[in-house]
Amino acid sequence: MRALLAYRALLRGFGPVHARAIMQAVHEGDVAGALAVVDACHAALHEERRSLQATSEALEIIARRGPDAAGLPRSGMRIGEVAALLRVRTSALRVWEAAGLLAPGREPGTGYRWFGPAEVGHAQMIKMLRDNRYPLDQIRPIMDRLRRTGGTEELHAAVARRREELTRRAAAMLAGAARLHDHLSAAREDAVPAQ
Repeated sequence: MRALLAYRALLRGFGPVHARAIMQAVHEGDVAGALAVVDACHAALHEERRSLQATSEALEIIARRGPDAAGLPRSGMRIGEVAALLRVRTSALRVWEAAGLLAPGREPGTGYRWFGPAEVGHAQMIKMLRDNRYPLDQIRPIMDRLRRTGGTEELHAAVARRREELTRRAAAMLAGAARLHDHLSAAREDAVPAQ
């Protein structure tokens, strides 16, 4: 019963793959291996927090000043150039455009997409948000608001929501680790022979 309670608590914080790996390691007597998975998950969560903070700061700068125009041609950039700058595939930019997140101009005659400095800045923001696991449908209101008013309220709200998600996950991981500790402690006590 303790094992089941530990698994269910781990599941909420660590997700099914890691919860299973932890409990499987415990079941096989590899407590060190189980704790290594716990440690790795906590480290990954910490990196997500650090990345979110860096992204939040960068997004704020881009939203206030626009993209870093140094090195950007005044006439704009083609899709392949923007993809190379952001280190994404051109197909990602097309998906973002289809989702209404980007609105690149078109070259007369050829119809090729071209991105002016503002659109490159929007692409940079979208990339940062995607890197932090924001779904496209959550990015759209942010980009719409930035285009309409230049306001960053939606951006701040999105970052705050992500911070809250990470905090909830951290608390659930802590609760799961506590249940795991209870399970391991009880198992050790059960293993001690009676005198």
